[in-house]
Amino acid sequence: MSFSKMVKNRELAYITRLLAVFGAVEERQMRELFNFMNDRKYGAIIHRISSEGTAYRTDDAHLIASSKFTLEKSLVKECVMCFWAFIKVKNKVLDFCPGAEPAIVTLSTKMGIYDLLPVTDRTIEQINDAVEVIPESTVRFLITEDLHKITRITRRSHNDFVLLVDLSLIHISEPTRH
Repeated sequence: MSFSKMVKNRELAYITRLLAVFGAVEERQMRELFNFMNDRKYGAIIHRISSEGTAYRTDDAHLIASSKFTLEKSLVKECVMCFWAFIKVKNKVLDFCPGAEPAIVTLSTKMGIYDLLPVTDRTIEQINDAVEVIPESTVRFLITEDLHKITRITRRSHNDFVLLVDLSLIHISEPTRH
């Protein structure tokens, strides 16, 4: 089932849920994920969740988060990297929930369970420590902007895949602090 069919007539709930799970994403990422919606409907949803306080947008409108506090405390780069991976596999997703650290999100698909793991200096040790805990049947998407970091990961014999994200094309702004 395609993502657009899965969320049809529940877009507001899904956007809110995605923000709760990921913490913060680029607004253009959310728009890309919901590109099946016309601009008017999408804009009305974003306006509604912003005005009701269900979401927070940076002054430059580049980032959207579940709250200003979440945006300030989130590891935005890791969230943005994992959201790109989510967009890539969106049509395979049956359900999703917050992942156990260091995974940002865990996905359920017809093929099985997938963990989206950002590979950064902060998470490498956590990923290696969890290699024996995660079932071999769980697919790990190791998401990185630097392939050299992958060499520091203890890889399993099956179900480990690397997704390279070019963050030079991604604008990550800092939250405005007043």
